[in-house]
Amino acid sequence: MRKIIAALTMGLVLTATPVLASPTAVFEQGAIILELGSTLNSKVKGQGSFNVEADGDFGYKYSITTGLSDKFALQYKQGYFRSETKTILVPGKGSLTTYAKSEPMDINLLYKVNPTISLLAGYEHSKISYGNYVAAASHSTFHVGLTATHKLDDRATLFATAVRGSGASLNEAGISYKLSAASAFTVSYAERKVKDVDLKILTAPTQKADYTMTGITCMFGTRL
Repeated sequence: MRKIIAALTMGLVLTATPVLASPTAVFEQGAIILELGSTLNSKVKGQGSFNVEADGDFGYKYSITTGLSDKFALQYKQGYFRSETKTILVPGKGSLTTYAKSEPMDINLLYKVNPTISLLAGYEHSKISYGNYVAAASHSTFHVGLTATHKLDDRATLFATAVRGSGASLNEAGISYKLSAASAFTVSYAERKVKDVDLKILTAPTQKADYTMTGITCMFGTRL
C-alpha cells in the first residue's frame, strides 16, 4: 500500500521536467518571450526504502524571459502537474480515491557567453501535495548550468542543457524550430534527478527517497 501511495505522491506529480534555459531566449534589452507547453510520456523511478515506477497524467507550464541587455536575461518559470485519479484500498480505512499534484517554480539569470553558449544561475522550488494522507513536501535549491546551441539552418537549432544544484540535476537535449520572426516551437527530452526528498505516509515514520524523472517537453514560444 505504501508503494502505491508513494507512486501517486511523488511518482506521478514530479514527472514534468522544465526547460531551464530555452534556446528561444532573446538577449536584447526590453525583449520579452512567453512560452507555453507541457510534458508528454512522463515517467519516474523512485529509490529508497521502497522502489517505485509510475506515469504522469496532466500538466502545463509557462515561462517569461526578459532581455536585460545583449548579454543578460531574466527568466521565470511556473508549472502545474497532477497524477491520474486512482482508488486505493487502505487497510482499516476503506478506499481512497484522489490524485496528487506538484507545482514547480524557478527563477534564472541567463548570461550569453557567445552565440552558441549561455550560462545560468538561479533558484528552483517544487511543492508537492496529496490530500490529507501524505504530508505536503517541498524541495528547494540554488543551481547553475550551461546551454549549448548549434544552428542546423535558418529555422532549426539543436540545443543541450546541463544544470546542477544541491540534491538536484537536469540534463536536456532537443530542437527548436522557428515558425516566424517572432515565434518558435521547441521539443526536447529531459532527465531530472532529485535526492533526499522527505516522504511521510499516513502515520509512518518520515522516509527519504531519490527520484529520476524523464519526459518529452513541447513548448510554443512567442515574442510579445
